[in-house]
Amino acid sequence: MSYLIRQMGHIALATPDPEGSAQDLAEISGPRIIDRAGHMVTLSCNSRRHEVGYFKSSRKAVLAVGLEALNKDAVDEVRRRASAHGCDILSDRSYFPNIESVVRFRTPHGIIFEVHTPVPRDQSARYSGHCAHPVRLEHVNVRVEDTKSFGAFCETVLGMKLSDRTTNDELLWYRAADGFHHTLAVGTGEAKLHHYGFDANCFEDIASIADMLVLKNRKMLWGPGRHGAGDNIFSYYSDPNGCVVENSIEMERIDCDTLYVPRTWSLGPESKVRNLWGPLEGPDYRAGGVPFASEP
Repeated sequence: MSYLIRQMGHIALATPDPEGSAQDLAEISGPRIIDRAGHMVTLSCNSRRHEVGYFKSSRKAVLAVGLEALNKDAVDEVRRRASAHGCDILSDRSYFPNIESVVRFRTPHGIIFEVHTPVPRDQSARYSGHCAHPVRLEHVNVRVEDTKSFGAFCETVLGMKLSDRTTNDELLWYRAADGFHHTLAVGTGEAKLHHYGFDANCFEDIASIADMLVLKNRKMLWGPGRHGAGDNIFSYYSDPNGCVVENSIEMERIDCDTLYVPRTWSLGPESKVRNLWGPLEGPDYRAGGVPFASEP
């Protein structure tokens, strides 16, 4: 099956405080604020016009996980498949401006995707500031009650490919055409966005993020460590809206789909799938995340 999704696109988040949320993300993880328009604040790490958007709302929620398609034909194909698989088609307009073609839909599992044509690349790749400057918005991690069914959906409707799984599909990792180990990770639980992750430049950036959290009288939720699935060095903290933010380096990149065989990991007491270096996540990490909402 051919890919339909090129890479991670964007995330649209509802919050009572778009400005404060954007400032917090910029000061800690390092994407810069690109635009303030009406009730929206957008940020990006690179030349893309947006990667994260905060939208004014009375609640804290995720409005959509954006996946950047190869082209308009790929968007149309996802729309066709989503309709055929019982998805609720919500809109053909993005929450963000200047997107040529979009389909936003809620899956039967409760996750809301916005599959879209490429975001304009018209911003400076370099920008000022004293904090870490990540490379890109890298991936998202969602929770669903039926991971096996959702995994089949990711392959059949979105055209993504499985990179790794655990024995009973408690955890799944899916990649897009860019080859990075996962654009979309899946865990078991009530439908929500558990975390979104940035690709940092180096380990010193991860240390800088930890130091910034100290200055804000906050702490990391987990890490640093190295994931078994994906092989990336990670750290996590909680944003002001209760969603978890990951910053990581060195994610595995799969350069040959023909030769790659997805791995199956145990979740037993000696499992290294979550952390090759040692300690597992705590209750604050597991409790993090925000629910999906179809409108601000």
